[in-house]
Amino acid sequence: MRTVFLTGLLFTIQLCAFAQLKSGKYRHKPGSETEKYFSFNPFGLAEPQIATGFGFGNRFTERSEYFTELSYITKSPFYDTEPDKLNGYRLLLQYRYHILQSMPTLNLRFKRLERRDRNSFIGAEFRLKGYNFSSTNTFIKSNPADTLQKYFYKAGAVSIGGAIIFGRLYDLSNDGNWKLDVTAGIGGKVKMVKYKNVPNGYQSVVINGGFGLKPPAIYEAVGMPYFPLCIRIRYIIN
Repeated sequence: MRTVFLTGLLFTIQLCAFAQLKSGKYRHKPGSETEKYFSFNPFGLAEPQIATGFGFGNRFTERSEYFTELSYITKSPFYDTEPDKLNGYRLLLQYRYHILQSMPTLNLRFKRLERRDRNSFIGAEFRLKGYNFSSTNTFIKSNPADTLQKYFYKAGAVSIGGAIIFGRLYDLSNDGNWKLDVTAGIGGKVKMVKYKNVPNGYQSVVINGGFGLKPPAIYEAVGMPYFPLCIRIRYIIN
């Protein structure tokens, strides 16, 4: 119910923003070196941990741009995976540097012209993710030896990461206001987990996969590489 409410709230905010755009309060100037925009990640709804939110970006020079995105995250009802319950947030901050290139093109009279490609970029991403979750697991204590089987626990986790990203923009409309924003990258992240109701001295039992092929469990504190990949839809407002 909470997920439905927050999703509806975010959707309402976006509709209000679009209403302002349609009213003519904001107008994008084609070919402008600077622009501001809203964005939405539709594929976040298909992730095992649903991410529902919107982003805002500002290209303040022809080359430099910053982007931020705040999302509410929760467990997807379509995946039967741990944990039983999960809710939290994810914050992304990016700096993007656009690579300007002269691209040859032809007009109707087959004369060679030059235009600037402003759509490719490289950037740096900072990611902060915090969430609470609950489930059952086995906990052991070495001294004195003891085991808690199928113990219901509550925990909180914070994940911090950074990455180098590469991306490109593709026009979705003739006026250039609607664009497809595609990014991919490589980086690293570290996750810290704190149990709220597990007795002191007990540690969770972690089942590792062979040769590191199994991804870490949600209750496991670990550092690892990550590969951000995202496709967003953006609408330019100015």
